[in-house]
Amino acid sequence: MNNKISTIIVDDEPACIKSLVNDLANFEYIEVLETITSPEKAKKAIIKQQPQLLFLDVEMPRINGIDLLCDIRNAIHNNTCVVFYSAFDKYMIDALRASAFDYLLKPYMFEELKAIIERAKEKIKTQQADFEQSIRRLLADDRKFALQTITGLLLLRRSEVVCFQYDKSIRCWKMTLTDMTTHKLKFSTKAKELLNISTTFAQISQDCIVNLDYLISIENSTLRCLLTPPFTNFNMIVSRRYYSKLKETLEII
Repeated sequence: MNNKISTIIVDDEPACIKSLVNDLANFEYIEVLETITSPEKAKKAIIKQQPQLLFLDVEMPRINGIDLLCDIRNAIHNNTCVVFYSAFDKYMIDALRASAFDYLLKPYMFEELKAIIERAKEKIKTQQADFEQSIRRLLADDRKFALQTITGLLLLRRSEVVCFQYDKSIRCWKMTLTDMTTHKLKFSTKAKELLNISTTFAQISQDCIVNLDYLISIENSTLRCLLTPPFTNFNMIVSRRYYSKLKETLEII
């Protein structure tokens, strides 16, 4: 798997965080986005960054890891792999009831961590493949499909999507619909996954994918895209890198 697995670690003990970070460095496909010692700050960071893998300490001051997860469960993706880890096994049943992906006892053996990471890798890889195949199949006839966003499931048609734009400030793709609403996609979404949804979606720059059904023309001098009304206010420029490929796509269509 080429994609990095975005990861956040929450633990009130800096020494434990350092140890786990050092061990995770052995897996080149793991990307630790942030390490957090405060449960309150952790809630905001997890909701904002939507990690694919979350290590959550159980015993923390003011709120334990299980209650923290319950508080934010509706604000994070259902497929987030949550690994509770603690020095006490008495929390294991509660962790499983909270839909934990796994439970790691401190001090853990490296082989135990490795087994969890490999399981998480396979689960995430399978989810990505299933997502791509399901979307391609469902959109073949433009019937409605369900897309998981940060706030919940979104029901829409391919024809309702105007474009996808990458927001570098929060590191995620945003989708704009024909009603001019925008929706944040899961943080692990890649450009190639969006392009695989339909042949009507074409990448015009590093940060923009447009629905060709709404593209009227591309200016010769500026490479500015003109979309059908009422989407004329979009400021989209085709980069030189993607221009030739886009022309080939338009010729085929």
